[in-house]
Amino acid sequence: MEPNANSTLSSNLLLDQGKVSLHVDAGVCRFIAKVECWMEDGLLKCSIKSGCAHVQEFAAALEPCEMMDAMKMPFSDNKVYIVGGKTLKHSTCPLPMAVLKGFEVAAGLALKRDASVVFDK
Repeated sequence: MEPNANSTLSSNLLLDQGKVSLHVDAGVCRFIAKVECWMEDGLLKCSIKSGCAHVQEFAAALEPCEMMDAMKMPFSDNKVYIVGGKTLKHSTCPLPMAVLKGFEVAAGLALKRDASVVFDK
């Protein structure tokens, strides 16, 4: 039985949301990062621009990955967090989470909705 052309088209559109851009304020270090995530040939890819040398190392070490690898749990088995653990020097750097949020949206698994951590004043 041949797949329905409309259902194939719909599933492809859901899986590729185009390029997703995120602005990341890392906090007390004062470094801002620009993250772009997208799907290409079935793989999730990203580009990260930042003045932080460690974030630049993180960006260079990240390889394209399959959607299920990007969503893998527990955290200790997630490829993005593994790369972050090897390259970033601060355990609470928000860049790995930001990349994963971008991947989720780029893959059509989540809607664009801001996530934040704000200290009560």
